Amino acid sequence: MPAIAGVLLVFLAFFAGCTAQNTRVQPAITAAFRNTKAPLYSTANLPVARLMGTWRQVANFGAAKPCARPPALQISADGSGAAVAKFDLCFGTLRAAGTAPLASAGAQGRYQIAGFPAPLWVLWIDADTRSMVLGTPSGAFGMILSKDAISVDRLRAAREVLAWNGYDLTQFHQY
Repeated sequence: MPAIAGVLLVFLAFFAGCTAQNTRVQPAITAAFRNTKAPLYSTANLPVARLMGTWRQVANFGAAKPCARPPALQISADGSGAAVAKFDLCFGTLRAAGTAPLASAGAQGRYQIAGFPAPLWVLWIDADTRSMVLGTPSGAFGMILSKDAISVDRLRAAREVLAWNGYDLTQFHQY
């Protein structure tokens, strides 16, 4: 039980600094959407340059579809060449928005957005850098993003990656 309380406190602190669609924290935020005993793998050999561009959030885990307008993540370089993330994303039943530096979280395919409670792991990105799957070891969130209208085959591949990494697809919602 102390672990759940700790996760709740981390997410409460995170969402206090973000714009959320709902003003109160929903219980789903403490839920893990993946079996945390299952191994989780990030994509190797993934330089931040491959993440540049505007990504539309295609799918999310949570109790309901929380977003009225399409959520997105834009990654660009600032004047010094450092990566910056402008985000408006759904996490479970909450929405978070802001702009913050994007930095390596110590391994390829793992990135930290300043202010986020946990690194974002890129679980999969297609060869043409059009679609990707993000997750976190705690299983507190997982999402699919795409730069274009996601094709059926890429959506299927993304879902398979989520399932292989222990995510519960019965809690998966597509926008």
